[in-house]
Amino acid sequence: MLFSFPIVPMEHRARVFCRSLGAIAATVTFLTSCAQLTESTPSSSRFAAVNIVAKATGSGRAMANATVIFFDAISAAVPNSALQQTDQCTFANVDTTTVVTRGVKKAGTSVGLLVGTTALTLPYDAGLFRYANPVNTPFSYATGDVAQATLPDGGEVFPASAISVRLAEPLLPGPLVLPVSGQALVVTWNAVSDTSSAIILQLKYANPTTSTYANEQVICSLKDDGRYDVPAGGLTAFLASPANRRSLQLTRWRTKESSIDSKTLLHIATSVDTVIVFP
Repeated sequence: MLFSFPIVPMEHRARVFCRSLGAIAATVTFLTSCAQLTESTPSSSRFAAVNIVAKATGSGRAMANATVIFFDAISAAVPNSALQQTDQCTFANVDTTTVVTRGVKKAGTSVGLLVGTTALTLPYDAGLFRYANPVNTPFSYATGDVAQATLPDGGEVFPASAISVRLAEPLLPGPLVLPVSGQALVVTWNAVSDTSSAIILQLKYANPTTSTYANEQVICSLKDDGRYDVPAGGLTAFLASPANRRSLQLTRWRTKESSIDSKTLLHIATSVDTVIVFP
């Protein structure tokens, strides 16, 4: 049975925090508008969001890009992967809009990022009001690596601080068999051993079949336990869709946050995704 999530509106600027999650934003916002997978923050006013988005490259490694933004808000709904320890799904339209992470404020000339034993410098991008690794220069990490972001003293914008997170491990999907009508779609992957990690599943297809692109999806937020059976009742339109407009994407994500003081919150998110090709 498919379950729909309630939608909880939030203050406009706080949405920057939610949408800054890149790969997660394209999925979590469909489910909850960053509500059920989030926790409300106290009345903070200064926020910093570190976002690391990766693609698996094989052999337990991934290539990633990082962004850091600073902004002010009365409050924010902060994505929290540890809250996603139940399996829930809904239907949603596919949003093809390209999401660009934009910040609001500058806090120093650069942000330091330590990935495993590799030290990186994220310079400030004045056009997008953010800190990021240079275009076309992604960095590599291995399963088990930890990322630590070190923020400079930005005066009233944001205090000097640091936060770390275990990077989202590359996903290794298991064999996939296209079900016949009336059967569930069994999806498996390499699970991790901690409850700070969660999975987002996107099953996209054309509905109606005459649609020129995959315009609809079953989207699920899942425990990272290695298996989910997409119910047969949610597969009717997927199975009817032309094969070249069907796809399945899995995203693993993990977050962490730190309250620097009574009005300052630092948040970090890491995600990695893989697209599964149907047989």
